Amino acid sequence: MFEFGFYEKEITPPLGCPIPGYFNLRRGSDVLDRLYARAAVVREDGNTVALISIDACTVEKAVVDAIKSRVEEYTGIAASNILVGYTHTHTGMPRSDYAGGDEVATKSSEGFHTVVTKLIADCAILAYQRLQKATPVFGKGEVSGISFCRDYFMKNGTPQTNPTRTSPQIEGPVADTDNELPVLFVKDENDKPLGAILGFACHPDCVSGDKYSGDYISELSIQLKKTYGDDFVSVYLLGACGDINHFDVSRESDPSDHYRKMGRKLAGEAQKIVAFAEPLKESGVKASFETITIPRVHISDEKIAQAQHYIDTVTEMKGVKLAADGTDPEQYNLAMSKRLMNFLNTTPESFEVPVQVIQIGEFTLYAFPSEVFCHFGKLVKQGDGTGCCMVSTLCNDSFAYVPTRDMFYDTIYESRPGSNQLDKEAGYIMAEKLVSMKKQ
Repeated sequence: MFEFGFYEKEITPPLGCPIPGYFNLRRGSDVLDRLYARAAVVREDGNTVALISIDACTVEKAVVDAIKSRVEEYTGIAASNILVGYTHTHTGMPRSDYAGGDEVATKSSEGFHTVVTKLIADCAILAYQRLQKATPVFGKGEVSGISFCRDYFMKNGTPQTNPTRTSPQIEGPVADTDNELPVLFVKDENDKPLGAILGFACHPDCVSGDKYSGDYISELSIQLKKTYGDDFVSVYLLGACGDINHFDVSRESDPSDHYRKMGRKLAGEAQKIVAFAEPLKESGVKASFETITIPRVHISDEKIAQAQHYIDTVTEMKGVKLAADGTDPEQYNLAMSKRLMNFLNTTPESFEVPVQVIQIGEFTLYAFPSEVFCHFGKLVKQGDGTGCCMVSTLCNDSFAYVPTRDMFYDTIYESRPGSNQLDKEAGYIMAEKLVSMKKQ
């Protein structure tokens, strides 16, 4: 019989810590929503897997490795059977390498990562200690009207990322979204809800500012606890949304509580899904973890020369808010040029890219690293063919955005050097590998 254990821990950092997610340094000034690490551990017939979700924009591989090592030490779960994902909230916990020399941010975050790495690992360890006989059910629904492709064809024929809202130059989105909401819901032997594993394809980038928050995922958890109890744990794994955001460009702006509405809408649909979800068959628990060697993205000599020209001729202005929406194109291009040159000087010619497949009964979880475009999530689900699956991204490592091969334009933020690190074929290679791992 299946055994499940769930646990969550608060990981809200001290005030003053740097918040990753944008070009400009932000220091945490308040707490809008507490940040959490959440874990689910599953065992059946002696095989065990662990899933960990962290309210963070990105997490360094060294931190991921340290988390897995501690979990393995305390539980015996092999590192290859442990998935570490991050929700990608843009108001989450700091990276250890993100203070940028800022004295306040550096001092505020001193010692934080040493402690928080253990706290995150302990979520899985404590979930393991709480393993009990349980019944998992799986279902999926759809949530529309809260996610939108952020790349648009313009009337000049060129695609553009995040064009000015309500611009008459917008022709239409480059790609469709993925509105599917898969939910694996778990109850104990007495029908008490324990937790759920779920995810959706939309960037958690609604909140911004300098207040810590898990974005719409915080509200999703709050609402599910209201229904299923304070001990209910929602392990959220981000869907394939490298090109999907919450911005509806046909509207001038979003209300300040937009992320709350998103979380409530997702929670409402999740509750409907649970009502008709089907029990999983007891056909085993297993995991497969492999790495693929993928070349670094090719950067033309022309682009390198252009970047060097910006660096040589444009004077950096302190205090300018940088954004990809054309607010200050000269300073933005300078920042992107510096990012490109740093990328070329500090990265290898190829990367070892991890992919992972976890099987719980007939349910399959496919885990990409990086922010892959929505298209690749759909490719994997098509390859799976069963419908009883879920695609997760930003798991175990990150190599920035992974666009489709036809979206490599200077006007597409996700494909600009530095924003994108891997070869144009990377997404297709990873998707094909994940499907083949399931079949094997």
